[in-house]
Amino acid sequence: MADHPDLALGREPFTLTAWVRVAPEHTDVIGDIAGKYDPANRRGFNLYLNTSSPGYNSHGDSRHLHFGIDHAMESAWEDCGRLAATNTYVSSLTVLDGQLYAAQADAIGDGAQACHVWRYAGGQEWVDCGRVSPDLGQRSAYALIVHRGQLYCGTGRQDWVVCGPEHCSFVHVYRYLGGTEWEDLGQVGRNYRILSLASFRGDLYCGTDVCHPLIHADSCRVFRHRGGQEWEDCGRPGDQRHVFSLMVHDGQLYAGGNGPIHRYLGGTEWEYLGTPFNNTQVHCLQVYRGELWTGTWPQGHIARHAHGQTWEDMGIVGDTRPSLRERINEINDLAVHNGSLFAGVIPKGEVYRYQGGGKWEVMRRLLTNPAYDPGHVDSWARVPCITAFGGMLYAGTGTCRGYAEENPLPEAGRVYRTRIGQALAWERDLGDGWHHVAAVREADRLRLYLDGCPVGVSDAFAGPSYDLQTPAPLHLGFGAVDYFSGDLAEVRLYGRALNPDEAAALARP
Repeated sequence: MADHPDLALGREPFTLTAWVRVAPEHTDVIGDIAGKYDPANRRGFNLYLNTSSPGYNSHGDSRHLHFGIDHAMESAWEDCGRLAATNTYVSSLTVLDGQLYAAQADAIGDGAQACHVWRYAGGQEWVDCGRVSPDLGQRSAYALIVHRGQLYCGTGRQDWVVCGPEHCSFVHVYRYLGGTEWEDLGQVGRNYRILSLASFRGDLYCGTDVCHPLIHADSCRVFRHRGGQEWEDCGRPGDQRHVFSLMVHDGQLYAGGNGPIHRYLGGTEWEYLGTPFNNTQVHCLQVYRGELWTGTWPQGHIARHAHGQTWEDMGIVGDTRPSLRERINEINDLAVHNGSLFAGVIPKGEVYRYQGGGKWEVMRRLLTNPAYDPGHVDSWARVPCITAFGGMLYAGTGTCRGYAEENPLPEAGRVYRTRIGQALAWERDLGDGWHHVAAVREADRLRLYLDGCPVGVSDAFAGPSYDLQTPAPLHLGFGAVDYFSGDLAEVRLYGRALNPDEAAALARP
């Protein structure tokens, strides 16, 4: 809907309401209810349904409600603490039932303190959710995803130098039972790392990797969980030595590996979709503004799928100095939050934000190594995972190889967060059927109502500083995330803040 004087939001209160319904089975990123947002100038509002896609993983199948406004505002990054004293690598961050979980890689010693998952308790405190696997040969809690209302974890070994039969056991997938208890769902092929998990059409999929010269017939493949401890082989996407990343988009499952990207056709068949800019590794896939994006190694290209085997160059990030003998740029994660796209990047442990037109800006270098040397991989740093939680953007840090250290760099293996504009979220599964949503901007705070009940309120902010006036069109069923995957009805925009009684009245069936 084109801009119009009646859509001039400016600094004034407003309310947007809608009835929404989404499908129970996850076949796409859910997407935007409504938005009037200019991504280049970071001005406007966003109302959408989305869930975590931690690290290399696809989106989980929980349906979380997000509402945010922005006028190119952001806060300083806050330190949310380290998971474990000797851990240098946060593998994954994801949200389940209003709680943020983080996966830990290695630890010093016999391995008893490695391969744990942690729950954020606020400030710099983390609650130990236990060692995922009783097998000390599984040293890293690697992949995390929410599937059918439960938390799943795939194990592995982050340090690829010692990722093999001499040091590791074959990997398993586990389901969290609460407290410090995990249920073993079985060995997945003969692999030493589970890099990615995906929830697709009601099933749990797993992308695997051996990272070792010995390639078994049932390694470096995608598997589907068939119940109990049984896994079905879904084939190898091309001639891959790694299945780094999985992503669900437009009813399809995509996989990225050592260069090419493939689309799953069923059975054990995969369709080749090209090798963006002749890269040699694809570490992440993401959906932004309704299109599939990817991050690559070693040039640091970020690309957008155009059609067939064609990819468009959306810019380069990382250490791009002309004096470098060779590029060493790797995009470990892409994440969408409150209208913007963010990237976590090797080799300097930086977070970038997309500005549009193929341009990116550095937001913050989260892990600084005084001994940084482009020629020595042990001096490089990562931002392995980025996710939204509680209306803020969270990022985990890691050294490049991720092995444990007695005295790690101060910023390694920690989680940081920042506020992008003002945002809040309802981070429990929305559920099936029709639901009524009301998003309210008051003079100095935001509110969310679900089915007539208040489910969120932001911290107070300086209302006049958020001028949302923009010539951007008002989109219904589209925005920064994706086209809405579901049904919308009775979308209304009010030029004032509705009170709780009015929100409840609109939600009556």
